[in-house]
Amino acid sequence: MKHLVLILTLFLVLPLTGSAKKRALLVGISKYRANGRAAWVNIHGKEDVDSLAPALTNKGFLVTTLVNDQATYQGIVTSLKGLISDTKKGDIVFIHFSCHGQPVEDGLLKGYPKDEKDGYDEAIVPIDAGKEYSPNGYKGEKHLIDDELNGYIKSLRTKIGPKGMLYITIDACHAGESSRKGIETVRGTNEALTSQASTKYNPPRDTIRHYNVEKAPNLSPVLFIEACKARERNTEIRIKGKEFGSLSYNIWHTLNQMSSFDKKSKDKFKANVEASTKVKGHWPRTQTLVIEE
Repeated sequence: MKHLVLILTLFLVLPLTGSAKKRALLVGISKYRANGRAAWVNIHGKEDVDSLAPALTNKGFLVTTLVNDQATYQGIVTSLKGLISDTKKGDIVFIHFSCHGQPVEDGLLKGYPKDEKDGYDEAIVPIDAGKEYSPNGYKGEKHLIDDELNGYIKSLRTKIGPKGMLYITIDACHAGESSRKGIETVRGTNEALTSQASTKYNPPRDTIRHYNVEKAPNLSPVLFIEACKARERNTEIRIKGKEFGSLSYNIWHTLNQMSSFDKKSKDKFKANVEASTKVKGHWPRTQTLVIEE
């Protein structure tokens, strides 16, 4: 009888190895590597991650961070593959990028189809990515384009399955210009990476800010929140003299107000982030929050 009681006690107090977990991968770059005339300007991506990591830890997430020199193209890809490998059915996964973004000529990178209506892929810019194409130098191989990222996302959604949840937040711009008055930093460029000498990114205007993603019985639900439309600049905000990524700040603000965060939090999280962006001073008036789900 004593043995039975001991077994039951251990069963109740010890965590089940197969139980669902919360996992987060946060990528943030502040100090980009110098690249001569075409250097990327420094931003505040690492500082965003420094704020978001404890906020997610407090919500029960196992957090992995890649900041500055850790956030190379290979470092990001390796971490995404590791996340896919570690993830189990029913897990809650949160991925955040806080960095530069740049449009890339569709089909410029070998192995990916030409499938963009406007002729450009959107891309995350790792710390070791160039800014301009050179026939004898950088050809875009360190850009993380949407085709490649979506492949990792599809694998994650398959691993997580319908009982889990995937959150993806991207605080980068696909096309920016210069910062508006009173704000110092813009995350991205309106010069596309192309095989041409210089191409200004100027896609057709659109009014859509909500998109539907692929759904299937074997895939997890997913929520994307992005800081701006493809043609818009993503401008950092300044609060009490400190600069933040516009989306990162509102995510941090929302997480700190929520008592819990899991799969069932999707609609509340989305609504609260949107509500936070409407608070005076929390959001640049020149950009549009984009939701995909």
